[in-house]
Amino acid sequence: MGGVVMVSCRGIDLDHPSGFHRQMKLPDPTNATKQVYESVMALFGRHWDHQPIRKVGVTLTGFIRDDEYQLTLFDERPKYQALEKVTDEIKRRFGETAILRAVSLTTAGQAKQRAEMIGGHYR
Repeated sequence: MGGVVMVSCRGIDLDHPSGFHRQMKLPDPTNATKQVYESVMALFGRHWDHQPIRKVGVTLTGFIRDDEYQLTLFDERPKYQALEKVTDEIKRRFGETAILRAVSLTTAGQAKQRAEMIGGHYR
């Protein structure tokens, strides 16, 4: 589980570089996609200058074992971990597109198309 989330962003204009690198320590280390996503979006929303971007990077560091962590009174971590494990098993057995977020089914969604590619190229 990771305890520090970092987001980096680079602007599209190479003549006038813009962007940011920011990180934040999570209240509790996590390996749940939803919690990492929410932290990334909070950092991105706080620091993005609303200019066009060409590169976004996300890094998770400060790792600890997932069987050794501090419990809290209202800890929902075991529930999220169990859900992530089931989701990963379904994707492993039936393919990456067996479970998708609903936004991936819109016309702008790319998850199904990218699942058919390796390194941006069709197999």
